[in-house]
Amino acid sequence: MKYLSGLLLLLTLIMAGFWSCRDDGFDSSPHLRLSFSQDSLLFDTVFTTKGSSTRTFRVYNTHNRRIRLNDIMLAGGAQSFYRMNVDGRSGTMLKDVTIEPNDSIFVFVEVTIDPVNQSLPLTIVDSILFNINGHIQDVKLVAWGQDAHFIHPNYTDPNTGLSFHIIDENTTWTSGLPYVVYGIAAVAPGVTLRIEEGSNIHFHNNSSLIFLQQSSLKVDGSLENPVTFQGDRLETFYREQPGQWGRIWFTATSRDHEIDYAIIKNGTVGLHVDTLGSYTDPTLRIRNTVIKNMSLAGLLAQGSHVEAENLAIANCGEHAMILALGGNYDFRHLTIANYFSIKARNTPSVFINNYYEDIDGQIQQRDFVNLYFANSIIYGSNQEELGFDLLEGTESGFIFDHCLIRTRMDLSLPGFKEVISQDPLFHNNAVHDFRLTDNSPAIGKGDPDIAIAIPFDLQGLDRTHRPDLGALQYTHIEEEK
Repeated sequence: MKYLSGLLLLLTLIMAGFWSCRDDGFDSSPHLRLSFSQDSLLFDTVFTTKGSSTRTFRVYNTHNRRIRLNDIMLAGGAQSFYRMNVDGRSGTMLKDVTIEPNDSIFVFVEVTIDPVNQSLPLTIVDSILFNINGHIQDVKLVAWGQDAHFIHPNYTDPNTGLSFHIIDENTTWTSGLPYVVYGIAAVAPGVTLRIEEGSNIHFHNNSSLIFLQQSSLKVDGSLENPVTFQGDRLETFYREQPGQWGRIWFTATSRDHEIDYAIIKNGTVGLHVDTLGSYTDPTLRIRNTVIKNMSLAGLLAQGSHVEAENLAIANCGEHAMILALGGNYDFRHLTIANYFSIKARNTPSVFINNYYEDIDGQIQQRDFVNLYFANSIIYGSNQEELGFDLLEGTESGFIFDHCLIRTRMDLSLPGFKEVISQDPLFHNNAVHDFRLTDNSPAIGKGDPDIAIAIPFDLQGLDRTHRPDLGALQYTHIEEEK
């Protein structure tokens, strides 16, 4: 009997070992990846009272073996505004979720917010994380935390499959609720978009506003109530972060754009002005405007016609201003202050070019009709902030008239008139305060004949009695104690 009992114990151990080592049918490859019906969920309901909205997506196992998801979890945990249900199981973290071969599961996501609570961020962002064999994938969740006008795609191009929002009639955006652009908003040919003073325009990640042939933008801001263009993330971390959205793009033959008292910040390119909209009138007239924190450029103009007064461009990742392919430009009381600090910048703040290479490899010259800077400051953290890329044997015909420029160029050249190269002594570069301090060499160096046509600075100060260089007239700054 003892012999039989020992034999049975041995068989039991052998069988236990057999079952513990057998293949359980789950694919354990660390290279395994899930597929999703969509990579983000947008909760774009316009909420007017406290309520909830539900969206769903599918998670696919496209492989021939079963898979086990170690975890499915809300990144925001118990504090998240979102709730999820995965095939009937609810919670902020679900473990050991199985998907059969070539099958899928449904994930239901609900968000509950109170949009009249103005302390909420404009957008509420979270994500669902999927841990499969140690690899993390995610689906992003975006909901609106405040009531707003949502500009999201309303048309899909049958040829390209691209979806975007079409503004197909003359439209005015007002200052009541903010506007949130999700994706591409395109102003149709011949249509005018007018934006009233005090309006707030927000762009989701990679979103842009584009103007097609013969369309126009009219921004009617004021000193007290400027129009603001920025990203849709308003938390403290994002308030001065560049690259959060795309650009405002005036495409070829769009025309008569006028911007007065605007703040354009935290995008990739502030304004992209593409070729002449008119041979007589400017493509863009821009006044009393700040463009800042652009990951690429503040103003990108290609063969265009731009007139600017009291324009400040600050802290751009490559160039504050690109004037490419010739054009017609007149800048008066301009301040460029480029102290971009997120990454090293090895490019000049102002870049000027008069040619391009066509698709056949031929060089095409594009001359400047006019290139005029007056009573202006071009300065930054680089030793050279003025760069030319001109076709050999050609000239840009530039004129810098009563300006302060950080440059190593010979200031006795004919294009420089009353130009100095000294530190303008801005008040505080770190916090984007580019007012002039008491000892600034820019004080009183403006040409009165130029200033008389622009009697007030960006902040409404009178400059006629003693014009300073730049968009901001000097006034004594009381230091905080």
